[in-house]
Amino acid sequence: MESRIDAALLKAFPWLPQSCLKHQTKFAFKFGHKTVTIDGANVSRSQARADILIFKDKTPLAVLELKRPGLELLPEDGEQGLSYARMLHPRPPLVVVSNGSDQVILETHSGAEWQPQTHSERALGKLMAAAGAIAASDLDHAVEVLLGPGSAVWVDAIRAVTETVLSDMAGDWDEFDRPFVEGFLIPRQATAAVLHEVRRPKRITILEGAALAGKSSVLREVAISQKDADDIAVLFVEADSHGDTGIVETITSILADELGWNVSTDDTRAWLVRMSHKAGHALVLAIDGIGTPRNAVRKDIEELSGNRFGSQLRMILGVDDTVTHRLTMNETGRKATNIGRRASQVKLGLLDHREFGLAVDLLLDLRIGLMNGAKSAAEYRVPWVLRSLVSEIVEDPKHADETLMAGLPPLMGPDLLHKARARFGEHHGIRQGYQALAEAILKDEEEGGRQVATALQSLEAFIVRRRTLLKFMSSGELEQLIEKGFAKHSINDDNESIVVARIPELLASEIALQLADELKERMHDPDEAATWLIGRCARIALGDVIGVQALFDCAALGGSISLNFIEHMLNTKPRVDKLKPGMKLAMSHPDAGRINLTIQGNGKITVEIRGKREVVDFEEFDEGDLYADMESWLILAHLAGYPFILQSSDGSIIGRADQALLMEVGTAPMALRRPVQDIDMNSVQMHDMKGHGSIVCHAAGIIEPITFSLYKFLSSEQEEAEEWIDDAIERKSLPLLVRIDIALLAIMNRESTAAAHWAEAVRRTKVLTAIKEFPQLH
Repeated sequence: MESRIDAALLKAFPWLPQSCLKHQTKFAFKFGHKTVTIDGANVSRSQARADILIFKDKTPLAVLELKRPGLELLPEDGEQGLSYARMLHPRPPLVVVSNGSDQVILETHSGAEWQPQTHSERALGKLMAAAGAIAASDLDHAVEVLLGPGSAVWVDAIRAVTETVLSDMAGDWDEFDRPFVEGFLIPRQATAAVLHEVRRPKRITILEGAALAGKSSVLREVAISQKDADDIAVLFVEADSHGDTGIVETITSILADELGWNVSTDDTRAWLVRMSHKAGHALVLAIDGIGTPRNAVRKDIEELSGNRFGSQLRMILGVDDTVTHRLTMNETGRKATNIGRRASQVKLGLLDHREFGLAVDLLLDLRIGLMNGAKSAAEYRVPWVLRSLVSEIVEDPKHADETLMAGLPPLMGPDLLHKARARFGEHHGIRQGYQALAEAILKDEEEGGRQVATALQSLEAFIVRRRTLLKFMSSGELEQLIEKGFAKHSINDDNESIVVARIPELLASEIALQLADELKERMHDPDEAATWLIGRCARIALGDVIGVQALFDCAALGGSISLNFIEHMLNTKPRVDKLKPGMKLAMSHPDAGRINLTIQGNGKITVEIRGKREVVDFEEFDEGDLYADMESWLILAHLAGYPFILQSSDGSIIGRADQALLMEVGTAPMALRRPVQDIDMNSVQMHDMKGHGSIVCHAAGIIEPITFSLYKFLSSEQEEAEEWIDDAIERKSLPLLVRIDIALLAIMNRESTAAAHWAEAVRRTKVLTAIKEFPQLH
């Protein structure tokens, strides 16, 4: 190449001393807000042309477009060189196109062939002055050429634009109005699924999920992971950041802002048409923030995926799952729209087991660890919850000390609702809609009459029958809530029209506030109030967390919690029932829906799923247990994690109540936790200890609220804790001792050196000795 460059320069500038000519095979220029680098050594395979910058002494003289010998010189070769020259500062006055034998020399300012009367320094001086005064229209044309199908620059330019857009969307951990945190991105399985659809190739790929599920982050991951791809270039488009505009108009604004290309919407549309039919890289529009499909947005998506545009233009649409149906089906719901016929769909849910593990690794890089047991906590699979927790840690001045490592608890309990209030407290529109939703859900459950599938769904998700909800909000208000992605309409297995809340943590907070207000009025009869609260919480999702938060909110409203109330809850103990022939059970499965079971005995069970009935062998059912009335002790398990005292009517202090709750609730002979649908989080290894119930395996870590409350007490109040442990040993309760042991192990693993030494000593000298006294363990 060096010899070919020298030969081309000698032919183009025979009147200049060759010693004053230098060249660079790599040069850069400003393209909008970004710098684009051209590497002439990497000869384009499609154009067989190298781009070289020539200097006379230290002044740019020309852009050399050097083609392979024997290839014809084409007009587009000159266009490419002129576009480079017009973007450079200072601008070289000439463009040379050569294949070694033929050559054309063009004026940068005019694009015409340079044919001076005499080749001289004076003639070059005039060209230099002219080159510095290029019209704006010529610059626009230069940008258009560099963004065109024949250019190698457009891919880098589009990626540079995407980088800027993503950077603008990133902020600090506590800037929740910015969806991203620089340097933090949890890899998602949906990313690979989306890219698979894009490369099929599919013209439209819809990524759907609930509000705050992480759709924007998946599109971000798509863009970042493909920044060096040799087949696609991703342009990230924020559909909701440019007002009430269509997709093409938004892209026009992006190109104008980031690349300085001042073109009309029609020009952009024409550019997209050209790009969509070219060979080489496909242009992928990653379109984020598609809420309610406005006519302009829907029209543009249909047009960009239509026959006028080629298969080299593809789209990924980040869509709330409440919107997908409106995009893909017509108003009757019986026929697919053009978008629906052209699109494939990828669903995005909570973090799965693998994704959670990757999130844990990323947090460790930030010196943040999760305690053993956190993998079984559903709240840690919600991306916005993780960000809220991490923001508090990294913003703490103590986190600046790189010798320290922070730890997140194994479960959140009422803190989950506190985070929701902090995160959404200023969103009055959402709060108002969720207050009505909370009222409707409580009314729906109170009135009864719900069929089995609806009642089962209510235990794991916040749902309400639509006809009930419309008593508390207008249909227009409901539609607004759905359009914003905070609620979703559905038909369940009972053929009931239901509405599902999409931010359960926030709705749980609103339900707790409403229960607290009524609980305050009911406290004149403590026994009746306790029975009422237990019943309400047992039949709704997150009931245990809602119940304890309602107690806190009741106190904050000026109410009082009497000893009789606490005693009534304590006396409502969990119970174990044996499965017996003739029993009929109903359960909900995330894939199969409602399942009806009838125990026949002798290892046989009748299973009915969606009208199909089959008798199967299931010997484990003969020895199986049913757990009932757990809600009261679950609420107390959370409450026991917060120090509080008993006070007599005359104001005198009776003593600590939380320690007594720990002692009593800790004896529960079963895993004291609410089940969740996800098998990975719900499956916990247990030890069946004859005469003592089922005990959580140490390897599972802290997965029960009562064990977490024990951990908080033992780690913070060691002087009182040791005497309390002595009393606990006297209870002769194996479940209580095992829970204490698990809590002490967590202190040994996570706490400061002094606390760890204390926990190790108490565990070795007291707790393990007491556990070994049980004959079943020998």
